[in-house]
Amino acid sequence: MDRQARAVHAHPFSILTYLYKFLFLLIFPLLRGFVSALQGGLIRWVQGAWLDLLMVALILFLSYQKWNRFRYYFDISGLYYTQGIFLKEQIWIPNSKISTLSVLHPFWLRPFRIAQLRVDTVARDPKKADLTFYLRFDRAAQILALRKRAVPEDTENGYEYRPGLQNVIFLSLFTSNSFIGILIASTFISQAGQILGQELSDLLLWTFESMAYRLANDLPYLTAGLIAFHLPPIAAGIALALVGGWLVAFTMSLLQTHGLCTRRTEELLHLQGGVLTKKFYQLRIKEISFIDIRQSLLTRLFRLYSVFIDGIGFGKEQSDIAAVIPFSTRTHTMDQLGRLLPEFQPSPRSLKPNAGAVFKFLIEPLWPCVLLPLAAFLGIRYLPAWAAILQFAGLMLSIPAYWFLGVRLMDFFSSGVSKSGNFFTLRYSNGYYLHTVVIPADKIALVNIRQSILQRGDNRCDLVVSTRAEGRRKHHIRNIDWDATARLFDTLDCWTPKDAGIPNWYERLFTRLKSYLPFFSK
Repeated sequence: MDRQARAVHAHPFSILTYLYKFLFLLIFPLLRGFVSALQGGLIRWVQGAWLDLLMVALILFLSYQKWNRFRYYFDISGLYYTQGIFLKEQIWIPNSKISTLSVLHPFWLRPFRIAQLRVDTVARDPKKADLTFYLRFDRAAQILALRKRAVPEDTENGYEYRPGLQNVIFLSLFTSNSFIGILIASTFISQAGQILGQELSDLLLWTFESMAYRLANDLPYLTAGLIAFHLPPIAAGIALALVGGWLVAFTMSLLQTHGLCTRRTEELLHLQGGVLTKKFYQLRIKEISFIDIRQSLLTRLFRLYSVFIDGIGFGKEQSDIAAVIPFSTRTHTMDQLGRLLPEFQPSPRSLKPNAGAVFKFLIEPLWPCVLLPLAAFLGIRYLPAWAAILQFAGLMLSIPAYWFLGVRLMDFFSSGVSKSGNFFTLRYSNGYYLHTVVIPADKIALVNIRQSILQRGDNRCDLVVSTRAEGRRKHHIRNIDWDATARLFDTLDCWTPKDAGIPNWYERLFTRLKSYLPFFSK
């Protein structure tokens, strides 16, 4: 009762955010307007306009009541809040159960001193925060301070990491649209005249030639460089526009991560950063599901690494900070990881694919690399009228296919499994990225050791590890030794052994045949 008496309202700005929840009620004015237009026209609609105004007033009233009925109180023990217009709820979240507490300061609300508070626990919907509301800056700062006091902290021995600007630039560079994407788009533009037809081509050519020549007056060296690559003026103009678009995306990513600061204390990981939206996070160390040392094929060639975190309430929205260590050298990355998260240290591979497994890694991406150029060649030979389109399509589709083949080849040389203490290290590829994932044993939800009929000859298997956090994530390692894998995970109670669970399709087939044919039963 004391908490209920001390509970206060959220910021009145929340009334505006609640409006969209009741916009579905506008369907009634729209339907009335449609019926009035059919029956009596404008006069009939004006006569019933008071019903529309009444419905708008109802929406405003419900939004106000939703704000009025929401009250919260935060102290050192946890968060209490009450909500509901027709069905009242009283909810208590102990501080020990709050996984991530986030405070966001969007630039468009900063002049009004309004902040957004997000509370995440393991209990509710993984796709959105358990609780989100708006409050004043001073109250948000007070809640962050109370959370720090609620969790035992060794502030004297805490470590703080502020990456250099070049590391943040690398992160924005490799997570924004790549130069390869711009090259593909530029090639498409250069072929657009042959694909779209002459009349449309002439119109586009005239429009973008004017743009290109106008840009040439302002950026002569850049335009000359594009034309030096045998791009016609239309392609040069659009290429400049694409480069400008990429720069915008790069700038936005840089502004979201600029000022990144990560501080480790005894039980919490504090993160802050951002320019357009200033972000402050408090994440419990024990709620981290795994750390992901991530590389693309390009960053692997430059020997750059970046560390991402997967945890309850962390990185839930697109604009959230996800990387705690931006792209930097291996020595620098491992040094900072050892200071910030010494528990999550990758261990050397103890299990890895055998030399003969290279075909299992390459056969899937190899087929598109062979079939796409072959299909384009045959199409050009037998359909010469479509040669330009087929040549362009074959080139565009082959580039990502060969890129994927390169990722899989790197995966063969680096994938594997190991265990150190209570932590497992999994190395694998997923899509166009290479991952080194360090997972605590208590965050593993399921271990599936599976074996195809082709893997039985040399006793190999595929390992699929599922982890729990915001939903379930799967980590797939290919073609490692069955017996060694079973021994590595035999202490867990969440793995499926070889002769348990649902049998493979061919085992089910032979079981069914045995029941029908006496020959197979002998």
